[in-house]
Order: sequence, then structure tokens, then C-alpha cells
Amino acid sequence: MELMKRSILALVLMSLMVAGCCDDEVIAVYDPPPQPPQGVFSITGNDSVFIYWTAPYEGDITHFEVFRSFYEFTDYELIAVVEAWPNPDLDLIYYEPGYIDDSVTNGTTYFYAVTSIDEAGQQSELSAESVFDTPRPEGRMTLWDDSVNTAGSAFDFSEGGVVAYADAGADVWLNRFDGVFYIEVISYVDVLIQPMGFSASFDGVGWAPWAPDEGWSWTGWAEIVPGHIYVIAIKDAHNDWNYAKLRVLAEGADAVMFQWAYQTDENNPELAPPVIGDPVSNKAQASR
Repeated sequence: MELMKRSILALVLMSLMVAGCCDDEVIAVYDPPPQPPQGVFSITGNDSVFIYWTAPYEGDITHFEVFRSFYEFTDYELIAVVEAWPNPDLDLIYYEPGYIDDSVTNGTTYFYAVTSIDEAGQQSELSAESVFDTPRPEGRMTLWDDSVNTAGSAFDFSEGGVVAYADAGADVWLNRFDGVFYIEVISYVDVLIQPMGFSASFDGVGWAPWAPDEGWSWTGWAEIVPGHIYVIAIKDAHNDWNYAKLRVLAEGADAVMFQWAYQTDENNPELAPPVIGDPVSNKAQASR
């Protein structure tokens, strides 16, 4: 099924159709189509995208239909049907998540929309929010102090693997000076690093700053602090950038454990979900 995404028009809530006359007058009540889900947004995963929404304040919604496209305004195709929860009291119901799309490929951008279906089989307009996502690989890894284990001291984001400091694919490496751990870039020209501070979750930093704009460390290194996130920008031979991030999970005597994510889509700074409550300003950055 293919739909065109369009602006939602104001609907007339009720109209009356009068048939017959005299004592046999019959009044038929017009049942308008349901409202679309509200507050639709996505969370970036690894070979997956998590779709969230809020149900409309209506008691006769039977299910929702989730649509996906490679374009923002056209070619939306049905990918899932999600049963609605009963809502006789017209409560505010969140679908967290309503659907997980695991038929996606890392590095490809997808657009999403959701519709409501009522008991009469009527379908709402597509949800109004501009929701797009680019899934990317992520994982966990441990880097060792270079002086203790050189072969396990660096990381190659494009391969998602721990490598030696001297490996051609190494992007960052773990260094220690006077007992303090530092994460350091291999190349001060082609790899940039920017500390983003403490975050209670890995998704606390959803977008990388643009490279090579201001804010990136001119020293090429940053002190390791548990719970802190560091954004990495890696330039290729064509002067395109790939973005990555690290979050410090634990610090040991000779090694540090990180959580990592890498955006395989070139020049795409999306690393996690938009900030809830301010999706427009964050999403707009990606079209820069």
C-alpha cells in the first residue's frame, strides 16, 4: 500500500444526515475517520529502528499501521500492523516502542509514519512528524594501556574491532600518563575527538557536532572519566566524514571498557535518538 504524506486538515467532528419525514424521521450520525498518532519519533539501533508514538484520545481504535519509505513525502509502504490497547476511558497511552523495525540495513536512511484504524475500518492520515532514522553498528570493547598490551590498545571503528596501535586502520588508542588514562586519536588531521561530558545513558548524545567546526580538541586527546561520552570524527580519502562515539563503562588497573557506536553513512552525524521534546531542531541538523 502506498500513501502520499500530506498536511493534516481540520476535520468536522460531526455532521447530521436526515432521511425520511414526519414521525418516521431518521437521524444518522457521521463517524469521522480517526486522528493519526501523535508524537511519533524513532530511536537508532544496530540493524534496527525503534518506533514510538502516542495514541489519539479515541476509544474505538483497533490497530495501527506502520509505514516506511526511502523518501520523506512519497512512496510510504505498509511494513507492520500493531494491535491497539483498549482505551474506554480515553487515557493517554504511549507505545514505547510501538514497533521495532529489524528489517533495515546499517547506514541506510529510512522515513517512518503511523496511521490509526478504527472499528469501522477507517484509516487516519499519516502521522505529521518528520521521522527518519539511519541505523548504525554498536557494541562494547576493552582497550588496554599501550605499555601493557600494544596489540589491544587501539580501535578501528570501520571494522568494529580492537587492533594494535600501529595498525593501519586504528582510529583511537588508549594511553596512560602519570597514572591517568587518556583516549587519543591516531591522526591529528584525519581523526578528531570532542569530549561531550557525563551522560547517564549511551543515547544521551544523539548527534555529533559537525566536523571540522569549532569545539574539537586541538590536542587530539581527552582524559578518561567514567560515564563520559566522547565523539569521534574520521575523515576518509575523499574528505568525507564518518562519526562515532564512545562512552566509558568501567576503568580498571590496566584497561578501560567502552560502549561504542559508528555511523557508516558518510557525513551523517546521527548517532542516537533525537532529544525528546525537541525533535525538530535536532533532525534539522542532518539536512545541513
